[in-house]
Amino acid sequence: MPEAMPAPVAAHDWSGAYVGLGYGRVSGDVTDPLTTFDYESGNARGAFVGFNMQRGTFVYGGELGYSSVSGATILLGGGDDALDSLLDLRGRVGFAVGKALIYGALGYSRADLTINATDGATLSGTSAGLGADFMVTQRILVGVDYTSRKLDGRNELNTFDIESTVNTVGLRVGLSF
Repeated sequence: MPEAMPAPVAAHDWSGAYVGLGYGRVSGDVTDPLTTFDYESGNARGAFVGFNMQRGTFVYGGELGYSSVSGATILLGGGDDALDSLLDLRGRVGFAVGKALIYGALGYSRADLTINATDGATLSGTSAGLGADFMVTQRILVGVDYTSRKLDGRNELNTFDIESTVNTVGLRVGLSF
């Protein structure tokens, strides 16, 4: 008699709202009219909220995240120039595999910079990322996320253009509803 094949593991239902907290590392660079400076590797601590819909194993939805950044000062810039915060609004598309969700994300990002004590900048642009979330219980998820942002804008004194690449690699813990 042939052996019975084990039943496939059913994919977790990722539909619904979720919230959570994240911690990550920040890297990248900033270009002003004269030169390009690298950011010192900094920390990003933040929160996110989102909503998923699922059809079979296909999962899609949107997410809003905010991170406060510390330690991401501009190398060779004297330490007064720093990345202060990140805001990300993105769409996510992925596939449920058992209790895992593997996804890609595209969206809009915004960053606030301090430029010495008298100036600053708000930069905006596109973001792209990859990640994986894992359900550790019926409602608690943990995950890892990589996001790269291409941002630009002008300083607050309106004297020069700024471009920046900001990358984050982060860990996430969330609660689904």
